[in-house]
Amino acid sequence: MAIMYLIVITTVACLLLLSYKLGRTTSSLKYTIPLIAGIVSLRVVVISYFYGGLTGMGIGVVNFAIFIESIISIIIISLSEIIKSKESPMNKS
Repeated sequence: MAIMYLIVITTVACLLLLSYKLGRTTSSLKYTIPLIAGIVSLRVVVISYFYGGLTGMGIGVVNFAIFIESIISIIIISLSEIIKSKESPMNKS
């Protein structure tokens, strides 16, 4: 179970850092990168059901965790954008 937590924390951190770095140049990439990671992981979850056995279950669980992480990353990015947009008019006044 500790390995799953490590995978979740590492993936969320990587998605947030990648979205932040690439989002500085193009703002639409902030949301696109976690969305793509979520779609790919959801597809792998579906494929893992056809693979079967404990290996398929393991692949499915890890990719489902990555899917949840991508949703968490999108929520964090959205909340940071909302907070940033609310703070910017106060600083300019």
